[in-house]
Amino acid sequence: MKRRVRENKGRGLIKFVFPLYLFIGVFALIWLGTAVVNLEYGLGQLERQKIELVKERKFLLAERASLYSAEKIEEIAIKHLSMSLPEREKVFFVKSASKPAPYKVSMKSVSGIALPKEER
Repeated sequence: MKRRVRENKGRGLIKFVFPLYLFIGVFALIWLGTAVVNLEYGLGQLERQKIELVKERKFLLAERASLYSAEKIEEIAIKHLSMSLPEREKVFFVKSASKPAPYKVSMKSVSGIALPKEER
C-alpha cells in the first residue's frame, strides 16, 4: 500500500509539473519571438538612419568641395575681402635652393689648417 501511495504521488507531481513546464516553454517562445521582432524593428530604424546620414555626408562633402574650389576662393577674395589679382610687373619668381646638407666634421683639419701630428 505504501508503494502505491508513492507511485500516485510521483504521478501526481509529474501531472502537475509537466503542464507547468509546457506553459513556461510556450511563454518563453512567445517572449523570444517578440524580442526578435523588436530587434528587427530597431534594425530597420537604424538602417533608415544610416541611409539618411550617408546622404547627408555626401551632401556635405560636395558642399565642402564647392567651398574649397579655386573659383569660389577667388570670388570671395575679390568681392568680400577687396583683393585683386597681382599685376604682371609685381610678380617675382623665386628659385628654390638645394636642400641643406649635413656638415662634415673631421679631426684631421680645422678650416683647412692641418693639425700637428700629436693633436691628430
